[in-house]
Formats: sequence, C-alpha cells, structure tokens
Amino acid sequence: MGKLLLTSTTYLYIEVMGMLNVDDIPAEVKWEIATRSSMGLAMGYSAAMRKFLNEKVAEELDEAVWTEGGKGIGDIASSLGIPTGNAQEIENAWNVIGEIVMPGVEAKVVESNPERVVDRVDKCSTCSQAKEAGFPTESVCRPCRAFNEAAIESLNPNYTMNFNKRMCLGDDYCESVIEKKHGITLEAAPAGYHEEEGD
Repeated sequence: MGKLLLTSTTYLYIEVMGMLNVDDIPAEVKWEIATRSSMGLAMGYSAAMRKFLNEKVAEELDEAVWTEGGKGIGDIASSLGIPTGNAQEIENAWNVIGEIVMPGVEAKVVESNPERVVDRVDKCSTCSQAKEAGFPTESVCRPCRAFNEAAIESLNPNYTMNFNKRMCLGDDYCESVIEKKHGITLEAAPAGYHEEEGD
C-alpha cells in the first residue's frame, strides 16, 4: 500500500504496510506541511478580518499580529547562541532562523559590511502562497515588512530593516537593507523638540 503526499515542490511516494504513521513521513515533508499550514492559517485569518472589518482596521490588525510574531525571533537566536552584534551577524541569524520559520525564500547577499547588509530575494514563499490562495500580493506587503522589521529589531534593537524593492508590489525581486538605526539630529528633529517646557 502506498500514500501520495503533495508538497509545494515535489510528490513523494511512501511505501507503508497498512496504515500510514506520522513517523513514516520524512522530517522535511512534515516541516513543509506545517509551514504551509501556518501560512495558510495566517492568510485565512487575514481574509476573515477583511470580511468583518473595514480595510484600514484589517490592515492595522494584520500588521500588529505580524509585528508580534517577528518580536520572537530574537529569543530564538539567543536560545541557539547565534551572535547578533552587527549587520552581518544579524543577517546570518535571520537567514538561519528564517529558513526554519519561513522556508521557501531564496535570498542572496549583494552587499555586506559590519554596519550594512543588502539582501536580494528572488523567491518568496509568502508572495507565492498569496498568489496560490488567490489573494492580491499587495495584501502581504505590510505584514511582511512589519514581521521582518520586528524580527531584525528583536535580534538587535540598534538595527532595522528597510525595503527598496518588493515583489508583492510588482518588482522582479525584493531588496532589503539591514543597517544601524539613525538617531535624531538637531537638523532632523521636529520643531520644538529641544525646547524646555514652559518656554
């Protein structure tokens, strides 16, 4: 007796005697199924919110939920003992952990020094799954940005991530920059920022 398992990239035929047991399924297939299920749950949650709430409120809730998810990435890095002291270490940590929590992303470093790393993503599982589910890819843009930014800042609060290009908005690839946060200077501060109370 055999069982056919469908993954996003392969078909796997497993020979089993009698009933299929979870231990008969290879770890990488279980992992892919779990990841696709979690992403499906997140997208379903997002779609359901849009049925009951106006678009602006749904987007804000979506962004808040994904931000909270990203905040846990620093704890994962810490528990694994992965260093996150500069941009290169942060990118490495996010690459390792990202492969676990969001597999299916194909990225490469295009510029790297201790203070700044530029990544290029040529394949994004979040964008691909949105397309497969019939969601507009723009709907995953804000949550993805929020998740990534929160993840980077949880790895090292002195750094942040910004995007220059986004596949979900029609670009051919995503380009992100991990770099130190810039402090407020006198020139950039809002009017009255440095004034004493009562002046």
